[in-house]
Amino acid sequence: MRILHTDFHRGWGGQPARTLMMSRLLAEQGHEVVMATPAGSMLSERARAAGLATFEAVAFRKSKHLLSAWRDASRLARHLVERGYDLVDAHGSQDLWACLLARRLARARLPLVFTRHNTKRVRAHPGNRWLYRRQVDHLIVASSSVLERYEPFLRRGDLRRERVSIVESAYRTDRFHPGVDGRGVRRELGLVDGTPLVGVVGRLVRDKGHDDLLRAAVQILARRPEVLFVMIGTGSREAELKALAARLGVAAAVRFLGFRDDMPELTSALTLSVLPSVDCDASSAVLKEALACGVPAVATDVGGASAILRHGETGIVVPPRDPARLAEAILALLADPERAREMGRRGSRDVAARFGPERLARGTLQAYRTAVARYRQGREIGAPARAGAAR
Repeated sequence: MRILHTDFHRGWGGQPARTLMMSRLLAEQGHEVVMATPAGSMLSERARAAGLATFEAVAFRKSKHLLSAWRDASRLARHLVERGYDLVDAHGSQDLWACLLARRLARARLPLVFTRHNTKRVRAHPGNRWLYRRQVDHLIVASSSVLERYEPFLRRGDLRRERVSIVESAYRTDRFHPGVDGRGVRRELGLVDGTPLVGVVGRLVRDKGHDDLLRAAVQILARRPEVLFVMIGTGSREAELKALAARLGVAAAVRFLGFRDDMPELTSALTLSVLPSVDCDASSAVLKEALACGVPAVATDVGGASAILRHGETGIVVPPRDPARLAEAILALLADPERAREMGRRGSRDVAARFGPERLARGTLQAYRTAVARYRQGREIGAPARAGAAR
């Protein structure tokens, strides 16, 4: 197949990581893959480094920038005509609307797939109802928790279940596994053997719940003053979170490590991985990567966390926005190292069986083939080239 992926992200995170992984997997299987991304984005840089073709004449800014959106659609339309793709897969709302308009401008007869990566609310307003009823030919969601956001559309008939595929995100099994050595990271941090290291990996944004972990740290340090907390990632809240750590009196026990490329080693260095999210996470790669390295995890019950972690077996799941419960779970695992290690061992076997890259590739290709077949069937019987025709 000849496939165009679009993604508006300029920075890095779970969505561009999945988009890149999937593109590489499809290219390795002989499919022709091109990635349309803003020039200078981390995704475009990493795609080129992986030997993938890119189309960077787009900005994919928010919809309020009408002139920019029109330029994107016009350039994409010319690109669609020139390359003759079999399918377009959009990965964000900004690029989805640009693809929709580009397909119309180019009069391109190809299906439009939308991959939804997060659990943010999808408003059932007339524009979105028209979008999912008439324009999106197939919807891929990263977990069943994402599909729940589409219940209003399914009830109204704006979206049919046969036009939706659940394809869980995967992790890099070649990079994250029990054999990764994290001792170098622990030496870098100046830790002596046995010092508990609790880390959260993720963008420093409100959805990730870093402030709840800082509040939990107050309770944890009162009983285990030797614990060190690390926050790995960058984002708009860095200064705010550092100020909060200072106000709470835990700044000396918290390190902000910024963006890092040595994530397997950092992950393996952790005693516990924590994901205190309050929104957005659909099928967290961070949890899978931690378990893959044999590191147990504590996560809030947001998105797909409870589907990844087996509560009490490979980690602990707690309610979101509850620092006291978060602290209690972390302290319980720190107090019982053997139980924590056994959780990590179980978790490593479990995620390897359920979330390998081959499953992502197989599920995605199945969704693509379904979309193409239904779209072509709709055209053969004389229906208009839109999602509603394939019903």
